[in-house]
Amino acid sequence: MAAQAWIEAALLALAVALVMIGAVTAWTGANNAKRLAGLLVALIGAALTLGAIGAPPAFLVGAMVIAFATFAVGLAVLVRLQEAYGGVESTEIDAADRLADTKERGA
Repeated sequence: MAAQAWIEAALLALAVALVMIGAVTAWTGANNAKRLAGLLVALIGAALTLGAIGAPPAFLVGAMVIAFATFAVGLAVLVRLQEAYGGVESTEIDAADRLADTKERGA
């Protein structure tokens, strides 16, 4: 019985670690594609955390639906950023926006 408790604790720790790794990646990444991947890892980690604490299956399905929907919308935004700015790097997009604002004010 004690071995089972250790396995469950290790699974919970792994799931929480995934959430934290994904959150840090999503927060600190300069590339928006990497931010989206980090968010997806964090959402999958959150679903695993729900499974590790014994949440009902409906919660797990709901968490995965939310993760998929978030990923789909994020991917659409990435495609739009690539079309509009020619890249997905945050620094390049910010620089292009500042340049456009400067031109607007000067015109």
